[in-house]
Amino acid sequence: MKKGFVKLLIVSFSLLLFYQCSLGNRPNILLDKYRKIVLVGSSETIHASTPFLNQNIIWYSNDESVVTVSDSGIITGNATGNAVIYVESEDGSYQARCYVTVVLTVPKNIILFIGDGMGPEQVKAAGIYKNGVPGSLVFESFEHTNLMTTYSANSEITDSAASATAMATGYKVNNGVVSTAVPGDNSELETILEFLKDKGKSTGLVTTTHITNATPACFGAHEYSRTNYDNIASDYINGSKPNVLFGGGDVGISISETQSAEYYTVSTKIDFENINPLLYEYVSAQFGTDNLPYMVDDATTYPDLSQMTEKALAILETDGDGFFLLVEGGRIDHAGHINDIERTIAETIEFEDAILSALNWMSGKTDTVLIVTADHETGGLKVVINNGAGILPDVTWSTGYHTGIEVPVYVSGSEENIIFDEFDNTHIYYTVSDFFE
Repeated sequence: MKKGFVKLLIVSFSLLLFYQCSLGNRPNILLDKYRKIVLVGSSETIHASTPFLNQNIIWYSNDESVVTVSDSGIITGNATGNAVIYVESEDGSYQARCYVTVVLTVPKNIILFIGDGMGPEQVKAAGIYKNGVPGSLVFESFEHTNLMTTYSANSEITDSAASATAMATGYKVNNGVVSTAVPGDNSELETILEFLKDKGKSTGLVTTTHITNATPACFGAHEYSRTNYDNIASDYINGSKPNVLFGGGDVGISISETQSAEYYTVSTKIDFENINPLLYEYVSAQFGTDNLPYMVDDATTYPDLSQMTEKALAILETDGDGFFLLVEGGRIDHAGHINDIERTIAETIEFEDAILSALNWMSGKTDTVLIVTADHETGGLKVVINNGAGILPDVTWSTGYHTGIEVPVYVSGSEENIIFDEFDNTHIYYTVSDFFE
């Protein structure tokens, strides 16, 4: 696409967007999923239907300087910015809406950071411990921020598999399911990693958990259960084949398997540090026999998340067509499960350090969008007293499991706010894929 064309991105959909006003259980307006790119001056059509409702449909935009829509749903982008398109019944009883971002340029690279279990209070606690004040972690100053809902198809409280699937595919699935249509027809759901690989981009998965764990699995595998580790490894190696696989080893995956699949494979820190990113198209780093150690327990035996991020970027940037990279701070969640504030904070700070590595790499570049978010909150953490920098804050925990607390989303590198207004974890997929439709 020629430079300067304006693209219209619909960033806030799952499969269908439903919105019901307060008049009981009568039929809703159904607004078709719409993610098509629109050039300035051209028109595209959004479709809507009103089952069992014999009323005319009225269309309108909340900001016609950005986008206009005709009576029949023909939509035109007019200028960069954000707008909401509404469709409602003639009597105003039924309404649906979609959120629209008009942007000028398409990014070459997408970096997605997921802090597993990292809710707002985990971020707050880490900022207080590191800097003495909340709101002080580097990603909290990003240009665009929002909160995100995380519920799964069968529960108000998601697990990592269902939430990561929502982010990776745009679909809600049951807890425990890895990028497979359950509920649904049990088909494999194309992930954003697979989508962008088909666009010619290199891809990578980096995590502090074992590499076959739920969050990375949902971007590169398709299974009915997150514990099918052997099958997840096989899906990586024989299916999605990310260029980079960095994380804990020996859970369903082996060095011999990745070597047989033509991955240059390492398992020690020294060998990892000596990888020449110009020499290998596929690289697997498998450390230890499970998750990587907590930072407070062992920060030296294996590369930390920052070092893995730096190496992944060095490898992936050799692709002139760009890349997609997922980086997970996976052990924030584990610390939350055991209500360990020291480890929660240390893992969150290391997660921030990895983001700093990515921001340093992005310095001077204008072709990369970086998104930071979480799959869910873990532990029901609440910061009670700020005891100053370098001293653990006083906190309370409400559970040893996940909660339904909305999690933060932060974006850097996008000229417009691609995460504005009501935002759900399924929208992460469309926020990224809409750039390339």
